[in-house]
This record gives sequence, structure tokens and C-alpha cells, in this order.
Amino acid sequence: MLHELDPMLYVLAVIIGIGCIIPLQQARKILGSLKQEKIVGWPHTRRMLLGLNVVIFGGLLASTWTWVIHRQLLGAGASTACTAQGCHTLIGDSRWNEVPLLGVEWGIFGLLAFTVLGFIALSLLFSPTEGWNRTWLKGGLVFSGLGLPAVAWLVLVELVLADGAPVICPFCTMAHIATVASFVLFLLLSKAHDAGDWEKAVEPLS
Repeated sequence: MLHELDPMLYVLAVIIGIGCIIPLQQARKILGSLKQEKIVGWPHTRRMLLGLNVVIFGGLLASTWTWVIHRQLLGAGASTACTAQGCHTLIGDSRWNEVPLLGVEWGIFGLLAFTVLGFIALSLLFSPTEGWNRTWLKGGLVFSGLGLPAVAWLVLVELVLADGAPVICPFCTMAHIATVASFVLFLLLSKAHDAGDWEKAVEPLS
């Protein structure tokens, strides 16, 4: 039931949801009603960049939260940060909570990955007219795309491989959604740049 979900899950869902909504044309009315006329007047690509940054921030928080859950499970054998059984089954099992071949827990891996993506996205947001933006867009597209096989693997673990499958880790799911949404936004921004639909004349944010 909704009232049984962890409060942090609501926070993450709202953040990532806002990031996905901001680039939509329908969001102009919502932003206008919130007295955000400056953002309403931004070109579409600039609003996509803002949405991308918000989504990545949500993914960063989700990854950090899974790391917190893992720390609690290691220390006390239980976690107050997530009450869902899937968190205990997946995050608490080193077979599924470590990156294959690297031996790094997924929370730390996701935290580092979203930090890199956030640096790229934030740089593009504040400096959209720089000559390096196309290279950084392609880099962000490739780097975020590398997260898709990881998401596919973790979903496979949840649905098929884990003990008692299917088991769902809701905070892992938030990180998965942020990964896919980041890739989609980088893809749309890259296509917009290649098509010449990039605000070359816009002044950098101050």
C-alpha cells in the first residue's frame, strides 16, 4: 500500500518525476503558474538540460540511499532506510550487490556514475554555447548508455535470479529509472544539436 512506502521513496519519485516533466511543452503552464517565467522563456533545449540535471540529481540520491541501506545491513543486519523486503534480499546479498568483475557495490558505482553525468550535464547547462558542448553531449550519451546493460542485468536479478524472485528493490528501481531517463534526455539533446536546434545565441547562466 502507498502509506506503507518509505518516505524517501516519495522524495526520489518527485525529484525524478519533476526532471522528466520539465522538458515537456505542457510544463510551461505549470512553471508559469509557479511564477517561473524565466524558465518558461528558456529554449526547449535549455529546459531539457535543466530536466536532465534534476533527473541525475535524483539518481545520485537514489544510489547514495542504496549505499546507506547496505551500510545499515552490514552493521545491524537490518535497515531503517528501507522496509521493503527487496532491499534486504538484493542489497544485502553480495552476489547481487556487487558490480561483476569489479567487486564494487552498486550503490558506490551508481554514485560515481551519476556524479560524472551530473558534472557533464551541469557544465552544459551553464555553458551551452561553448565549442566543446557537442563532444560533451556525445560523451554523456555514451556514458549514460553504458548504464543500460547494468539496468537490464539488475532487473533480470530482481525478476528471475534472486532468491524468492521476483523481488523488487524500490530504491534500486528509482536509480534504474533515472539511468534510463538520463540516456533518453542525452539522446534527445544530441539529436537537437545535430539538427541545428541548439540555442547558440543564448547567454550562459550567471
